[in-house]
Amino acid sequence: MNINALVEAMSSIEDNRNVSQEIIIEALKEALTKAFRKQINVPDADVSIEIDSEGEMHLYQQYEVVEEVEDDELQVEYAEIIKRDPSLEVGQYYKVEFSIDDIGRGAALLAKQVLKQKIREAEKQAVYDEYIDQLDEMIIGEIESVEDKFVIVNLGKALAVMPRAQQIPGEFYREGQRYRVVITEVIKDTKGAQVIVSRADEKLVKRLFEKEVPEIYDGVVEIKAIAREAGERTKIAVHSKDPEIDPIGACIGPRGSRVQVVIEELKGEKIDIFEWSENPIELIKNALSPAQVQAVFPNPEKKGLTVVVEDNQLS
Repeated sequence: MNINALVEAMSSIEDNRNVSQEIIIEALKEALTKAFRKQINVPDADVSIEIDSEGEMHLYQQYEVVEEVEDDELQVEYAEIIKRDPSLEVGQYYKVEFSIDDIGRGAALLAKQVLKQKIREAEKQAVYDEYIDQLDEMIIGEIESVEDKFVIVNLGKALAVMPRAQQIPGEFYREGQRYRVVITEVIKDTKGAQVIVSRADEKLVKRLFEKEVPEIYDGVVEIKAIAREAGERTKIAVHSKDPEIDPIGACIGPRGSRVQVVIEELKGEKIDIFEWSENPIELIKNALSPAQVQAVFPNPEKKGLTVVVEDNQLS
């Protein structure tokens, strides 16, 4: 049986499910081994499958060479086997080749079932490996379907779930629309690998600014903190490592071009950008600007700070 022909015949499975040739070959080996053991009704048989330089598969059963046979399905007697192969010694193994083509129909069906299971497992692992490395990263997805409590998003190599809590309030999704989302979870369980994505997570805002602002991407300007109420307003504290670069101006861009791209992606969500400070009071004042902060004092009950501003500056 030629392994190259088998792999070629199964290429559609590989292409559609992102399963490598190596995994298909290992699945075939395991499937045929289990099928052969079932056919000869020896569950513990020492079976191996080897592939020669021409790509041909060979199936072997190995028998342990012993002085006295206790199990003739697993062992051969030394005195008899040296007549066939004088080089063998007690403790070694005598290998007998069987034709893979002779595996019965029932065994072949078992091989097919095992192979399908292995490919499903490989598919789950491939999806997990693909997206676990993209955790917290931004990716473009296409709306596959809209359900009551979640939206299915096609990421290309997997379908992801965007729960209602991870959607931007007021944003209406339709099949075929493309959105930028951030991968927040990649879960692997008995049912497979599940990818969770979000448009409400603050990481999406961070990734959008990294994309639009070269100074952030290069690490010169840092996003130190983000507070977001998805669909309403996001506040971003920024800091520049280079005193010659204005971090707020870098994020806003010429004529507001950079921040406007982010606002459009978030469907009009308001974005406030202010300068980071290690001083909590200064940070609060910056965050609430242009409102004029009159006083800031500790609030032990709420484990925070109470801020006082004029009534006409509340929003």
